[in-house]
Amino acid sequence: MRYLTEQDILNAAARGETTLVLGPGVRMTDLARETAQRLGVKLIPTAPEAPAFEPDLHAQVRAAVIARLGREPEGLDAVIDGVLRALGGES
Repeated sequence: MRYLTEQDILNAAARGETTLVLGPGVRMTDLARETAQRLGVKLIPTAPEAPAFEPDLHAQVRAAVIARLGREPEGLDAVIDGVLRALGGES
């Protein structure tokens, strides 16, 4: 993990940079965030890499829910897709 500090923001602003892209694993100090806001440096976070889920995880979850409930609830596929997206996986 790398920390972005106030000095990093000051250096970027001195180089004329107006946008910084924050890669995965980069954290920012509160002072760095405040300095970026004060200097008008836009901070753009990138999405973390998604964990690798089994390709048929959606199907496995779907089958387990139906087996448990004895029926297919309305909107089941949308709920499973949403949960997998929130976890950073593929659906």
